[in-house]
Amino acid sequence: MNGHQTAGDLAQANEILESILSNMADAVIVAGRDEKFLIFNPAAQRMFGESATDVALADWSRRHGLYLPDKVTLFPSDQTPLARAIRGEETNRVEIFVRPAQAPRGLWTRINGRPLRAANGEVMGGVIVCRDITEAKEEEFFRAGQSRVLELIAEDAPLSEILTNLVLLMEGQAEGLRCSVLLLSRDRIHVEHGAAPNLPEVYVKAVDGAPIGPRAGSCGTAMYTRQPVVVTDVLTDPLWADYRDFAKISGLRACWSTPIISSQGEVLGSFAMYRQEPRGPRAEETRLTEVATHLARIAIERQRAQAELLALNAQLEKRVEERTRELREKNQQMEEELQMARELQVALLPRQFPTIPVGAPPHESALSFLSLYFPTGEVSGDFFSVFPVGEKAAGVLICDVMGHGVRSALITGMIRGLIEEHAKLAADPGVLLTHINRALTVILQRAGTTMFATCFYLVADVERAELRFANAGHPSALHLRCDGASAEKLDDKGSRGPAMGIISSAIYSTMTRPMAKGDRVMLFTDGLFEVEDVTGALFDEEQLRAIASRHAALVPEEFFDRVLSDIRKYSKSGTFADDVCVVGMQIRRTD
Repeated sequence: MNGHQTAGDLAQANEILESILSNMADAVIVAGRDEKFLIFNPAAQRMFGESATDVALADWSRRHGLYLPDKVTLFPSDQTPLARAIRGEETNRVEIFVRPAQAPRGLWTRINGRPLRAANGEVMGGVIVCRDITEAKEEEFFRAGQSRVLELIAEDAPLSEILTNLVLLMEGQAEGLRCSVLLLSRDRIHVEHGAAPNLPEVYVKAVDGAPIGPRAGSCGTAMYTRQPVVVTDVLTDPLWADYRDFAKISGLRACWSTPIISSQGEVLGSFAMYRQEPRGPRAEETRLTEVATHLARIAIERQRAQAELLALNAQLEKRVEERTRELREKNQQMEEELQMARELQVALLPRQFPTIPVGAPPHESALSFLSLYFPTGEVSGDFFSVFPVGEKAAGVLICDVMGHGVRSALITGMIRGLIEEHAKLAADPGVLLTHINRALTVILQRAGTTMFATCFYLVADVERAELRFANAGHPSALHLRCDGASAEKLDDKGSRGPAMGIISSAIYSTMTRPMAKGDRVMLFTDGLFEVEDVTGALFDEEQLRAIASRHAALVPEEFFDRVLSDIRKYSKSGTFADDVCVVGMQIRRTD
């Protein structure tokens, strides 16, 4: 009873085990130590072929197409998970590409292997469980392919290279599938070749440059209508009337094309799938089309954006180049004009000084003059003028206009003109400066500009042996007595009037001082003493007076050389920071 029951239970258990093995989706293979197959379930037969059990394990890789993941190199027979399990080794998640006769495209399997052991631990054989992971692997490869296309886009690879990689990726997802990408030309009415690596060249050339329209094959019609176009048989469909012969030559029977639409709604091109049998697209092919058109849109938009950016940069560079050339020409013109202005300004400064009495030979003149002029820029706001006042007097005017450059130079020109205009008042310095100030202030106010000028005007009257002078905010001239003992200021700050060009009602007073044979007068602008030493301390008028006193006994030429040399030694830069104008006058005799 117990024996019959035990046999029945065993039969039932075997039946259950057989049912489990038969219905498992995973392949289960068991082999003994002699490498003979003991169990080879239906899933294993589907995966490796029904005749796999007839082949020795050592020859299994070659006869039934077991490959390493490169799909080229045969998997070493002694390293298969089953061979290792029989040797007593465990294996986990070993991936093998299998290409059996019944599945030429091949499939991917992931295998776990374990040795079979007796109660005493001795290895009796091995068992492997194989899972078909083809779908997951293909999805993995597909995602990797998409990532590669996106990398090419990000790297700004040529559009043809990107589209070719995209087409090859799509073709690799289905046996016998051929694809192409066409671009819509800039004129919006013709197609241009994009990528079709596996279509015949004769067909590619026939399509390239063709017009789009309502009956322009699958691609030209899709671009024209902005809608997907499915042609299940190109040999009978009227849309292919113009391309039917090329389709026959190329072995094409079906074509499904989808327009590539930009993010702004503009047609960029089309993506097409071709089959050698007449049929419509399947679900997986529709999904591939969606992915392909999305990636193609990104690639084409980026390429066109880059092209537009390059064109814009080229335009900008051209404009910058033209603008630079214009500015260079204008700068050159300005430099030439500034040089001319400088030459004119220097030319307007006295080169020959008047003799007193007027017309006397230079060696008999009662007054002699000397001048120094050091502008810091192309043009200067400093100027001086020496002119006869009657028969036996000379006027010496020195002026310093605010700032530097062209504006200051223009004001000097105005003041020169005003001096000439009011020349009849030249004998009275205060009156002359009063009239010049009034006129200059009106001009500046009308021009809406704020400028001012300091001025010292001196008349040396030989007949009266008298110096008459007026000061409009200018540093005082120095009077060096004939005894050579010291240099004195002709006036003080309390007797000076305001700078010209600010207060139109200002009245300037004329002051007098006697002069004698051998006396000297030195007029100058503030650039002569406004210098800094290495500590930042400013040279001032009092220091200038002290230096002039120290060299007062020297002859005029040497006197000025020594004064300028001492000031340059004081300056940290060894030069002057502002325009410098100096006029010296010596009284040779008085009448």
